[in-house]
Amino acid sequence: MTDAMEWYWRMRMGLPPRPKDRDALRRLAPELFDLEHEALQAIDDERFWYPGAFRQEVGDWLHQEGYRQLVTVRDGSCPQQDCPLRLGGQPGQVIGGRPDGEDDAIVIELMTVAGGYKAKANTFYDMARKVHRPKGPVRDLLVTDPYIYVDNSEEDTVGGIGNFLAYLDCLDIAHPGITIYQPPYAKGKATSGRIWRRSVEAHGKKNGYEIQFRFFKTLTETRFHDRFYLARHEDGSVSGLFGPSMNSLNDKSFVLVGELEAQTLKRLLACLDRWH
Repeated sequence: MTDAMEWYWRMRMGLPPRPKDRDALRRLAPELFDLEHEALQAIDDERFWYPGAFRQEVGDWLHQEGYRQLVTVRDGSCPQQDCPLRLGGQPGQVIGGRPDGEDDAIVIELMTVAGGYKAKANTFYDMARKVHRPKGPVRDLLVTDPYIYVDNSEEDTVGGIGNFLAYLDCLDIAHPGITIYQPPYAKGKATSGRIWRRSVEAHGKKNGYEIQFRFFKTLTETRFHDRFYLARHEDGSVSGLFGPSMNSLNDKSFVLVGELEAQTLKRLLACLDRWH
């Protein structure tokens, strides 16, 4: 399909005009961009299936806003200084993306938003599998969520512990088991923490692996406000994602979930004792 036809079908389908659509029409009918042009004034609107109405429809469409250009980039080619494609990886390596089937270009996916019935939990688990599993078995897991022990959410829903167990099921656990590093500042450490650890340990035994528990330590004794989920794999590499508290994976809130790119992981690990 040529440019001269693409704009027409985009207009008919109610899609916003792209810059290339405006260029195609400017070549085809430059008079449309000058409503005072004498050629437009001289045209009889009653000829050829009411061309005046059609011109008006095209003109209205050209003034629509809302088109958002999608850009595909390669490692190192992005002009933004903080782009993960610029900061991480080796030349020619694709960082955190997926092939789009056209000349090895990629579409990078760093973050997604979810809400509605079951959407949040499924989105989080899908992201966990996508981020952690390609790097192989996990031997250490670090969670910064200060509400990791709290089963009830602020919206009075229950399920924080069950959500964490479902998160564990997304991981490829190394043999013979995994060490989970908890935040030393977590709410309910002395009470709810014991219930949480018993539940997690029982889940591990049920699924054939052992679980050890430790508290992580930051080098500056500062706390993490945001919720990060870091997995250290058997080969020493680390994968990570950010998201909500486990008890917030409910049907009454929207959440943001995404992968931690290489440079962010490097900075986070530099803050942690014995994780860098």
